[in-house]
Order: sequence, then structure tokens, then C-alpha cells
Amino acid sequence: NFSWDFVYSEYLMSGNAQFRSMVWQIAEDYACADLLLRLPGHCPMPAFREVVDVPLVVRHSRKTREQVFGDLGLHPEQKLCCFLYGGQPPGRWALRAECLPPGWTCVVCAGGDRPGDAPLPPNFLLAPADAYTPDLIAASTCMIGKIGYGSVSECLCAGTPMVFLRRDYFNEEPFLRRLLQLHGRGVEIRRRDFLEGTWAPFLLQAATLRFCYPGPTNGGEVVAQRLEEVAATRQATPPAEPLPSKGGAVAGDENGAGKPARAGSVRLRDAIVWGYMMHRHNERDKVEVPDWYTRGLPPSAVPQPSALARDLAELSQRSASSAEPGVRMPSPCGTPRGPPLQLEHWRLLEGGEALPVCRDSVEFLHTLALLDEPRPPDGAAPSAEVPELRAARGLFRWDDDVIVTRAPGRLDVMGGIADYSGALVLQQPLAEACHVAVQRHPLGKQRLWRHMEARQQRKGGPQPALRVVSFGADRANRGPAFDMDLPELLAADGGPIAYADARAYFHADPAHSWAAYVAGALVVLMREKGATFPDGLSVLVHSAVPEGKGVSSSAAVEVAVMQALAVAHGIALTGRELAMLCQKVENHVVGAPCGVMDQMASALGEAGSLMALRCQPAEPLPPVALPPHLRLWGIDSGIRHSVGGLDFGTVRAAAFMGLRIMSGAAAKLAAQGSLCAPAKGRAPADEPHNPVPLGGGYLANVAPSEFAQLYEDALPAALTGCDFTAEYGRHWDAATQVREGTSYPVRRATAHPIHEDCRVRHFHRLLTSGPAPDAGEQLALLGELMFQSHASYGRCGLGSEGTDRLVALVRAEAAAARAALAEPPLYGAKITGGGSGGTVVVLGRAGPEGEAALARVVAAYAEGTGGYSAQVFSGSSPGAARFGHLRLQRSAPPPPRPSSDASLSSMASM
Repeated sequence: NFSWDFVYSEYLMSGNAQFRSMVWQIAEDYACADLLLRLPGHCPMPAFREVVDVPLVVRHSRKTREQVFGDLGLHPEQKLCCFLYGGQPPGRWALRAECLPPGWTCVVCAGGDRPGDAPLPPNFLLAPADAYTPDLIAASTCMIGKIGYGSVSECLCAGTPMVFLRRDYFNEEPFLRRLLQLHGRGVEIRRRDFLEGTWAPFLLQAATLRFCYPGPTNGGEVVAQRLEEVAATRQATPPAEPLPSKGGAVAGDENGAGKPARAGSVRLRDAIVWGYMMHRHNERDKVEVPDWYTRGLPPSAVPQPSALARDLAELSQRSASSAEPGVRMPSPCGTPRGPPLQLEHWRLLEGGEALPVCRDSVEFLHTLALLDEPRPPDGAAPSAEVPELRAARGLFRWDDDVIVTRAPGRLDVMGGIADYSGALVLQQPLAEACHVAVQRHPLGKQRLWRHMEARQQRKGGPQPALRVVSFGADRANRGPAFDMDLPELLAADGGPIAYADARAYFHADPAHSWAAYVAGALVVLMREKGATFPDGLSVLVHSAVPEGKGVSSSAAVEVAVMQALAVAHGIALTGRELAMLCQKVENHVVGAPCGVMDQMASALGEAGSLMALRCQPAEPLPPVALPPHLRLWGIDSGIRHSVGGLDFGTVRAAAFMGLRIMSGAAAKLAAQGSLCAPAKGRAPADEPHNPVPLGGGYLANVAPSEFAQLYEDALPAALTGCDFTAEYGRHWDAATQVREGTSYPVRRATAHPIHEDCRVRHFHRLLTSGPAPDAGEQLALLGELMFQSHASYGRCGLGSEGTDRLVALVRAEAAAARAALAEPPLYGAKITGGGSGGTVVVLGRAGPEGEAALARVVAAYAEGTGGYSAQVFSGSSPGAARFGHLRLQRSAPPPPRPSSDASLSSMASM
């Protein structure tokens, strides 16, 4: 059900270059295989040339339930839970009697007690050493443990629901998890609830599942027969095909002529570029379609709808059947159809001025209203609703106010990673945005998931709590819902917890660490604004800004959440203050060393203009209107970008190391009379022996000529963190750490922001100096500045194969036009944001020629990457400050549901 090339595929993008050749070699070896016998719930395995799908290979039970209960000494009416976690001894877990519902017994499949282990509680018993695990699973009401092929297949075969814990950083796990969910046998338990022993709500939820696996389970017999056939009749296969060239195409296919058969490593590259590790666009789900590859070929480029989009569409269709004639029901996930939708679902109490230009907000309001539609009837198919939609149904009380905010992503046109060095940056807000809905719940009205009720009962009574649901979580392999008791954000003295403690809290569970972007806003408001949160809170996050593409998906979430929480609690924030607080969330709670431009663009951007920002620390300049003959697009390379990755943090730290070294050199030159005294300032208070930071602490204030003449040659090309700390101490950047064993590219990382600021100022002047007498010359100069910026990223180590290829394709378009003595349709391109993958911004002529040239670039990139259909970002929209907020109530709330439905289901239903 998996192959090792896919398991190790993250090494292809994580900066561990020494392992890449090993991964390619594994793929080449797999390509030599005669046949792959592929199991249900499999991962992408593109290296194999011939594939045959077989049924579940599974161990079947040998005893009846009555026989197992007799062996264990249990009463036939008892409920039995089987606890299986890799044979680890029971003493590793804090097992308590109250972990189980009343009347339940848990049989622990383990390797035996260790010396000093506490005895098991009376409702737990250790399975006999000779017990056959499939018998125990088949006799149990449900099983609890970690996901693996063996346990999943045996649960499916026996029809036993599985309460499972995610296995983070385990590439096989999402596919097995989806296999459980597709057949209605999976209930997810969060790591926190598992370790604290809050099992009962999840076990009770699992006991209600009634769906069975419909497929055959005789895989063992089928595989044995196939192996006999292969041994008897299989002919030798031809040798493996050639490795790919550096550009991503097969060697000998640089011009796209012909299409030679693809070797295992090439097909693996296809899986990486548009497979599981990448966040695919158009709502295509990473684990929704388990059969991505057939006989090694990539599937159709036609987008597959995500499970969430499908479920919302079904809800919309049910609503449409009862809607009044003439009322248009919108598409649930983005582009509206037909004329603007009237807000028949809502009473608008505040805001709404930007709704006519933000059609996606109208769509979000419709999606929000769909959450109040009736639940699927009992007996519906197990995949009728995805976990995030089930969790979101109980978030809001429909008779009270709901606050809705919107914040767009951004396209980094110029400036990029120079923002933390004080450079001028130019950013375009995207048409894609994140929407957030927030509602306060006084303690007497607060509704909780059942596992939250159990937790609060154990703590002594009701507490205000936070519940968050993130739509699209399944596509990004995240847990779809998060919850916490708000007093957990308080320190022992009653004040807000320290940022470091908050960061550690959210990082403890990788599958739910995304909640730091949401709950981190609470911590920042408490610490920076003195806010208190006496009421419970519900938060729904629905973002159309794709993750991992370098278009500030995290900033869009932070800004939308921060604004919604501030409005809900009467905290007045300017757009600039909103962005600065959100940067604190990312730097101090999330722990990502980003500058401020992403949050400022999301908060203060204007539709149709570039936001100009001098990052010292965050001084907005007048927006820059784009001339009508110019157009900007973004092309997703498919290479996942991470601002929290090693490369970005290394380059940022290296730039501040260079600033520290240059400041010391400037002080020595000034003392010798060789240089005017540095700018006014003083050394950090705790290090009075340190020099005054050069340029007021901003590399962008150092002129390129001054850098070249006085400092560049004195900077080391590379310096280890250990050597730097020994000689210079701190590096003056609170957002990064100098790691002793890391080698830092000091000279190039320092040079980039100095030269980038100069490039951006020239770019800004070309756009703001009035109508250009020669539009072609203006575009050519702008394009050259972008090409220079892209090359500088690469010198810092922040390039990627995919983004380099896209930029080369844009260059080729321009060169071909000039060779034909024509005006180029495209003029420039560069990598964006934190680099190391993500999106490329392209500059071209407005009109059909530019659009056609862009389409050729996208098509050529698809040809070179095995069929990856890149997302194109086009258009812009207002930032969060211009959009404001909406305060709404349902216009016609439905009648109350029966009392049995009013009690919220546990998040275990996910």
C-alpha cells in the first residue's frame, strides 16, 4: 500500500540534498519491477510500470465473539474496546478507569508490563500472550490506537469502528485514514484527549457507526495466485529508462519534441510536483482520490472536487429545491454564477459596503447559512459529510450576532525577503481571500462538543472555551477542528501566558498546530491590548488562499481572525495596528520569522493597486495604481513553499549576522577617521560593548556603492553559527536563532536586501513618474529589475527548480518575440515571498496577447513537469481594512431542532 520513494519524498524539497539521489535511485529500482500488486488505501506509487489492484490482504478472525468473551471472562452484554498501539507496554499510558464509558471493558494488546508499572485499572485487562489480535478486534465494539495497514484492514474486515490517533509526518497515514472515513469506520481522537484519557465520548461515538466495508477481503488468495502466474510465465522486462534532465523533462526532450516513456524517477517527480506533498488548487483533495496513478501515468488535469466542495454542493442543491423561484443559489466555493445574490439568509446589522466588489463574501455567507441546514438522514452513506462540515454545524447559535471578516492573500511584486531589512516593498492583494466567522457565547449559552464537556467536568465545572473549525483542513492533512479552554491561555498569576509558552502549547500536536494562527490572536490581544475573553468563542475559517504557494495564506488567516476577534470584543484597531499585531502572532506564537509586508498587504491593500510599504518598521506610502497597459499574474510552481522552513530562516539570520559584522566594521572605520560616524542610535542595552547598528538597524539604508566599497569583501562568504557567536555574540534579530552547527551564507544574504531596496525604488519610480513616453521601454526596465531580483534569490539559496523553469519560460517568450522583431507580450518574472518554491509573479502587456503568452508558459511548464496544471493568480481585491466587517443575524432562523439534536455530537464524529 506504499513505496519507499514516496515515504521519503519530502527529502526532495526539505533542503537535504544529500538524500535526493537516494530517493531517485529507489524510484529507478521500483521501475525495474515486473508488477505492483496494489492494495486498497494505497499511496501514490508512480514509479511502477505495471499495476494490478488486489483486494484487502488481511488476517481473518478464527473465533466467535462468544468464544473470545469466554476466554476473557466477560459477560456477553458488556461493551469491549480493544487498545492496540504497536505492542507498547500498558505502563506507558496513563490508563484510568474513567477513560472508558460505564460498563465498558478494554483489552490491552501489549508486550507485557515493565518493572515498576502500575497495575491496570479494574476495567482494563491485558490480552493473553497467545491471543490472536484479529479475534479481539472482531469481538470488540470498537478499537482505539494508531493507524497502520494491519489494524485498518482488520477493522474493515471485521466491521469494527476504529478510534484513531493521527501519525504526524507519516506519509502513509492520510490514505489509510481516508480509507476508514470513506467506509464510515473511522473516528478521530486528538492527541491531547488521547493522552489525557478522554476516551469515553469518542468510544461512544464509534459505537454508533453502522457501515461495513463492501469490498472483497480475499486479497491473500488473489495475491498468491498472481505470484504463481508471475513466477511461471512472466517475461524479463526492458531496462529502466533514463533519468530526467535538470530542467525536469526527460533527457533528449528539452524542446518538448516527442514524449519518451518516463522512468521511475520522472514519474516520482510527477507525484511530488502535483501529488500529496503539494497543495493542489481548485479544491482538489490530497486524499480524496486514492487512485491517482494508473500504470505510472498522471491522472487527468481536470480538477477533482474536494469532499468539502461536494458536500456543500449537495447542501446547496437541497436548499435550491426549496428556494423561491428566481432566487439564484450560488456555488459554495468561490466564483458566483449570474447576477449578484441577494442576502435572503441574513439581516445585515453593520458593514457591507464592500460586498458589491467582493462576490466571494456573498458566497461565504451562503456557505455559512448552509450550516444550519438539516443534517443528512440516518442511514446515509458514510462519506455523505466530511469531518470539517460535521464539526462546523454546531458552531453557531443562529439567534445571535455573527461577525464576518475578509482578508486577501498577496502577490509579492517586488521587495520579498528584504522587508525584514527595512526595504521598500510593492505588494498586490489577491482576489483570493480568507473569510472568518466569529461568535461569542456567554457561559450560560455555550455549547460544547462532548469530549469538551467531559474534560471540563474533570476540571470542576464550566469554563469559557474556544472552538475552531478550518474548512479545507483535509486537503492540507490537518486536523479539521481545534478546541481549548480559554483559561489555558492564562499564567499562574492570572495574566496572559508568555509567547514562548503559547508557542510550545500549539506545537505539541503537529496535526493541530495550525490553531496557533487563530488562537495566537487571543494571546497577542491579551498581551498587547490588555484584552480579556470572559465568553466562549466559535471561529470558522474558510480560506481560498492556497497554502504553500508563497501568497501569504497565513497572513490572510491571521488578519481576518484578528479583525473578527477585535470587532467582537469592541477593540478598535487601525489597519496598520491590525497588521503589526498579526505579525506578532506569526513571529512569537507560530514561530515563523516573517517580516511585516504580508500582514500589511492583507490589511491595507487596495484593489487594482500595489501597496507600497517602507518596512522601517511599517510605514505605508500612497498606493501605486497600475497603468492600463501593464498586467501582473502569479503562476504556482507546485513546489511547496514554507516561510517556517530552514532555508528562509537561515537566510534571514545570515542577513542580520552581516548587519552585526558590518556595524562593527563601521565603528572601527569611524574611530580611524576613515568614515563618518554611523547613523544616530545606540547599542542594545544589555550589550553596551556592541557597536551601534549600521543604518539604524536596517540594511536597506546602506547604499549599494557603500556596501561594495567598504563592506562586501570583508564579509565571510559562509560562517558557522558557532564561530559567529564566539566572535560577535547576538545577531539583533528576535525572530530567528543562530544555530551553532549551521553554515550561514552571510555575504550573499546581506547583499540581497541592500540591492533589492535599490531595485524596488527604481521599480516604484518607473510606475509613479507619470505616463511613460515609451510603454515598451518602461515594461522592459521593470521586467529586467524583476529578473535581477529572481537571480538574487537564487544566489541566497532560496530558488527552486520549478520557479527557475517558469522564469526561464517567460524569458524565452520575450526572446522569441524580439527575434521576430515584435513587441514582447511578457517582460519579466521573479520568485516571490520567502522563496524556495511557491509562486512566480509575471509582468506582461494587458490584453489578449499577454494572456495568450501566459497560457503558453503554463502549458510548457505542464509539459515539463509531467502534467502539472499550475494555478494562475489574476486580479485583486480590497484589503481587510477597506472591507471592514459584517455583523449579521439569520433573517429567518429555522424552528428549534429536537432536544436529541441540540446536544452537540463529539468531535469524535469526525
